[in-house]
Amino acid sequence: MFLNSLTFEWRYYLRQPSFYVTMLAFFLLPFLATTTDNVRIGGGGNVLYNGSFAITQTTLIMGIFALFLLVNFVSGTATRNHSSNMGELVYTRPITPLSYHLGRFIGAYLISISVFAMVPIAILLGSLMPWVDQERIGPTHLSFYLTTFFYFSVPSMLALGMIFYAIAQRLRSMMAAYLVAMGIFIFYLISGVVTSEPEYRTIGALLDPFGLRTYAEITRYWTVFDKNTAVVSLEGVLLHNRLIWLGIGALILATVGSIYHMHWQQKARNEKPSKASQVPPPSTLNLTIKAHSGSQFGKLLARIGFEMRQVMFSPALLVLMIFTLFNLTAVFFVPIGGIYGTPDWPLTYKMVEFIRDSYGLMMLIVITYYSGEIVWRERGSGMGDIVDATPAFNLVFWVSKLLAMWAVTALLYAIGIIFTVIFQATQGYFNFDFGTYLIGVYFVSWVPWALLAVLAFFIQVLSPNKFVGMLLFVAYFIISLVFAELGLEHNMWSFSDAPQVLYSDLNGWGWFLGPFAWYMLYWSALSLALFTIGYAMWQRGPEVSLKHRFKLLSYQLGTSGKTLLAASLIVFVLTGGYIHYNTKVVNTFLTQDETFELQHEYERQFVQFEDDAIPVVTRINASVDIYPTARRIEASADFTISNPFDAPISRTLISVPRFTTQWDMEVTGAKITERFDNLRAAWLSFDEPLQPGETRDGRLTVLRENKGFKDGNFDLQVAENGTFIDNASLFPSFGFNAQNLITDRHERRKRDLPQRPRANKLEDTSRYGESGFGKGVTFIDFETTVSTSSDQIAIAPGYLQKEWQDNGRRYFHYKMDAPIVNFFSYLSARHKVKKDVHNGVNIEVYYHPEHNWNVDVMVKSVKDSLDYFTHAFGPYQHRQMRIIEFPGYRSFAQSFANTVPYSEEIGFIADLRDPEDIDYVYYVTAHEVAHQWWGHQVGAANVQGQSIIIESLSQYSAIMVLRERFGEEKMRRFLKYELDRYLRGRGSELIEEMPFMRSENQQYIHYRKGSVVMMAILDRLGEERVNTALKNFLKDYKFSDAPYPTTLDLQAALNTQATEEEQQFIADLFERITLYDLKMLSAETDETNEGKIQVTMTVSAAKFEAEGDGRETEREVDEYIDIALFSGDPEDVSGDTKVLYNQKHKLTNGENTITVTVEERPAYVGVDPFVKMIDRDSGDNVIQL
Repeated sequence: MFLNSLTFEWRYYLRQPSFYVTMLAFFLLPFLATTTDNVRIGGGGNVLYNGSFAITQTTLIMGIFALFLLVNFVSGTATRNHSSNMGELVYTRPITPLSYHLGRFIGAYLISISVFAMVPIAILLGSLMPWVDQERIGPTHLSFYLTTFFYFSVPSMLALGMIFYAIAQRLRSMMAAYLVAMGIFIFYLISGVVTSEPEYRTIGALLDPFGLRTYAEITRYWTVFDKNTAVVSLEGVLLHNRLIWLGIGALILATVGSIYHMHWQQKARNEKPSKASQVPPPSTLNLTIKAHSGSQFGKLLARIGFEMRQVMFSPALLVLMIFTLFNLTAVFFVPIGGIYGTPDWPLTYKMVEFIRDSYGLMMLIVITYYSGEIVWRERGSGMGDIVDATPAFNLVFWVSKLLAMWAVTALLYAIGIIFTVIFQATQGYFNFDFGTYLIGVYFVSWVPWALLAVLAFFIQVLSPNKFVGMLLFVAYFIISLVFAELGLEHNMWSFSDAPQVLYSDLNGWGWFLGPFAWYMLYWSALSLALFTIGYAMWQRGPEVSLKHRFKLLSYQLGTSGKTLLAASLIVFVLTGGYIHYNTKVVNTFLTQDETFELQHEYERQFVQFEDDAIPVVTRINASVDIYPTARRIEASADFTISNPFDAPISRTLISVPRFTTQWDMEVTGAKITERFDNLRAAWLSFDEPLQPGETRDGRLTVLRENKGFKDGNFDLQVAENGTFIDNASLFPSFGFNAQNLITDRHERRKRDLPQRPRANKLEDTSRYGESGFGKGVTFIDFETTVSTSSDQIAIAPGYLQKEWQDNGRRYFHYKMDAPIVNFFSYLSARHKVKKDVHNGVNIEVYYHPEHNWNVDVMVKSVKDSLDYFTHAFGPYQHRQMRIIEFPGYRSFAQSFANTVPYSEEIGFIADLRDPEDIDYVYYVTAHEVAHQWWGHQVGAANVQGQSIIIESLSQYSAIMVLRERFGEEKMRRFLKYELDRYLRGRGSELIEEMPFMRSENQQYIHYRKGSVVMMAILDRLGEERVNTALKNFLKDYKFSDAPYPTTLDLQAALNTQATEEEQQFIADLFERITLYDLKMLSAETDETNEGKIQVTMTVSAAKFEAEGDGRETEREVDEYIDIALFSGDPEDVSGDTKVLYNQKHKLTNGENTITVTVEERPAYVGVDPFVKMIDRDSGDNVIQL
């Protein structure tokens, strides 16, 4: 019986179209992901397409979609007897229930796993395609595919398949199976969110039914080399995860699946007689009833009420609502926004973003499922012929069902709004912005889904059954992923898509809603056309072929339908024309390939002039007029240039910023001789060459304006409230612009372009005279006048000389009293101002009136930073420090001379009420103040490692201020975040990891690793010696540009304060990629005769030196490393945990036994608990006794 049942299921599905359609779908997406650049699922960067990591990641992500594969086949098998009314015949046969059910289940499972096998097969075949970049393909290892398939896919689908079979068999309902699938998916999302913090990742790995987070935990710190060559073993957390979920599946199948007996007759239910049963039958039959338009409105209302009741009062919707609420509960467990685990205030726009992010894939599933269920409800229940015989127009059925679909999605969004409002209230935030809720949730988020519902309904009407309709609708999304590969990148090609809509508390919805509305009108017109054709194609009566319905299309439409169809198409064409005019005529739209071609052309024409001598600007007096409402800037500048080079300059290349619509430049004895507007470049030729040491004056004018609207690539720097633009983005500059080049090495290879180094070599002394800010950037005399609207404050570096109003505009005159780096900015917004004075320095914070929570924290951080940096490194060079909030379209802070633009996203809205959270507002502020020393007093040469001097030293400085305020215990948590980000960043390296001193603008090195490296050096040398070294380093290169310092000079400065052994330690950190593997293996305690506690610990130690691709070689360990004992959990930063012991002990390779005696019994022991070493996995450094 078992084999008979199994083979029957196999033969049955082999005859079903759904088997081949799903097989094609599960083949197509991973195949495209492997063979095209526009579809990316696993891998990326230097990770090979057919490497172990990319294969596993792609397979596991596709495994999430296999949920609905299992529902289709496994749950379909369990409910088929019931839905086809064959149960009574089957169950009367002399069959063994257990063998029968297991045979059916295994048969359906094998069908499912056979379909899913298309995923690794697609990756394998895709890697063999001749057009795939061979640099992204490595040797073919079948073990990569087999390991992933049998360790992950086979057990995951078996466990989930048992769950779906049991539920479907018990409840005899496909809807129940779909809801369980939705529940598992939401459980997966929630568990991932709740366990996202480092201390909970192991729990998350065990709870993942798909194994995706399990794999992520295993490979969290894998390097690129590991990702391309290593395979996982069935042990540890992976083995435990597999056993847990196979056990859960088997338990549910055995206890819930009703597999031990046959039940074909349902129990009698005590039902009340329906109203219809109480109405007496008519005594006579009226066969002359004929449908007419006058009676259709009442039928429509009745039908709408019926459809609404079917949907709104169904158990399925109730369960879906519960799942939705469960999905939303993530907001209580994880920080909303913020960094370092510190949350933001639950502002309304943050809640809107949370709803949108939480609902994305869920809405796709809901529309896919409900469109099939609602359209096919009557035919699925056997009532189709009866209902279709009623005297109601097609439009009645079509409209009522579509409204029911819309009602479901609108209700789910309403639940999201209500839930997040409650969450805001529970967090003590009561500034509910319901206007933002309505616009953000219903206009920006719901409308596109509502239009997609029309498309889903249209596909269902044309489909032979609901499952094919669902697959076709999902197939549309798969196909849309390759639109860009076909050159269809404009949003006019992708149904219901529109340009991105951003929100900022400072700038509200800005200019984004207008373009979005035009796109929604465009797609609404097309949706109306599909709606019109859809109701005309509605199937009535017995099965009618699609071809026959097409023949009746004109008849079914009628005059009114044809008029509606024509009107909708006219609106579609007209709005499409208007969108085209704005995005492609008034503005420029470039596909990715077109952008690459322009970059290629720029390099072809100008790269040979990259190292030419260029004029250097030494003075600027600029007049900048900002028109916030029009999003326009008119600017002019008088400037002085000089030639600091040894050779005369006869002509120089000019680079023009993006979004510049008009510009001109006049220089004494020179003129613009050639313009390349498409390349944003021009030639300035001198009548008489600019001689070495010669200076000349000039003037330039610029117009930057925004006309119409764009499909993307927005100018985010000029806003109605919150303009922030720097000089490089506003004014043309001299010389070759390397930012205009193709940086992706694979794209360069496609176009036969030579590979370019990310940075000049550290030893290239010819670059020591070039600033890291850019060639030709030096110190300038700076003065400016900036105007804005009367209700805004305009800010630029310098001291305010004068403020006045004229013709309804507000003017500000700023001037610096000493030269500054040629790196300045302009800001304008409706700000409130907080002012303070500290040791003669004016401190000002310009902020959005509603964002006042952390202004005092910023002021405090500025004061503490000025005090510490002045004492440690030398005096502050300015008399003021200003922090200015700008819209969160960009999330960073940036330090200009005495002026720090600061995004609302990374500090102004942080919720710092919990004292255990990391006060990253204080830290970021200190980091930006530190740049006034590291960056503005001391620059860096344009070679490898320049960011170490600018950023890593600012990191160190900020951490020292943070430590002074919060203590070393709290620093442990901060440094764990930094170390974790560095180690994860290694696995995302695009080219190769460089040693610390040779960092090539690699943020995970100069920011994240920089924090740990500098703290390790601090631990060895001590604060006094490190600060003395940095103070001397600053003194030697303060305001120097001939030459600029390098990391060789920084290392030399540190070495002057270090012993020979310490110098070797610094060399390990600076010159090599050094990692440690430290583990606290065990610890035992004994009480001595004196009543003290003796603790014996076993510590494992290893040291590795890594190459750029991640390959590691073990080295000798001979280090003094911290051993610490704690009274409580060291993760607890509330202040209750005491450090009972913290001393350095010498560790060597392998296991080390350490014995210490303390007064109090410890609860936790650890090796390097304060994260002073670059440990490959600091999670095993501390254990509980």
